[in-house]
Amino acid sequence: MSQLYLVRHGQASFGAANYDQLSPLGYQQAQWLGEHCRELGIRFDRVVSGSLSRQQQTAQAILAGNDQDLPLNIDAGFNEFDFHGLAAIYCRFSDIPLPGTDNGGREFFQMLRKAMTAWSRGELHAAGQASDNPTLETWEQFHDRVHHALQQLVAREKDETVLAVSSGGAMAMALSQVLHCGVDTLINLNMQTRNTGVHHLFYNQRGFQLAGFNSLAHLQRPERLNALSYT
Repeated sequence: MSQLYLVRHGQASFGAANYDQLSPLGYQQAQWLGEHCRELGIRFDRVVSGSLSRQQQTAQAILAGNDQDLPLNIDAGFNEFDFHGLAAIYCRFSDIPLPGTDNGGREFFQMLRKAMTAWSRGELHAAGQASDNPTLETWEQFHDRVHHALQQLVAREKDETVLAVSSGGAMAMALSQVLHCGVDTLINLNMQTRNTGVHHLFYNQRGFQLAGFNSLAHLQRPERLNALSYT
């Protein structure tokens, strides 16, 4: 069987004008993960990333830490959903102010849970709230593109070890398809996955098996505990 290490990007620039860039800590998290893989003798045969900058930057930093120089294959199926756009539409739909990102964004993510639920039910598109934001895909489109990205891996399966760098929402969607779980569990999986958290799966032509969820062994050392982050 092949192995898939599905990794969330490192800490990005939450609250900044451009979120889609790793912070200095994000680069360090990814570098440490690569070094951890090197210590364990984990070598990647292929590397896949979404097309977002924070995902590609994370993949390159992991490879650098693992002393590997591999081409980066881009598959936008692993991209995150437009959570900023979703939040704005949901708040307008609900007639509430958009929460700020103070205190780690606690209020923002509480709102985002509700927004994802409404999105999954088709309520936002049905109400016409997404018509002025054509980049906001439907829940079904989100489901299908992640499914297609996973199937692309299966189609090329040849007893290899693959690193795929994605984002929390897309990773949760992937796991929900592997585990056949509902939307509430999907949202919980999304909110639990930390920066550079690793989901470990085995797979072949018959499908995927989850072996590990949100591993952070590279950060769970006394001197690195302050490097654990969610955004």
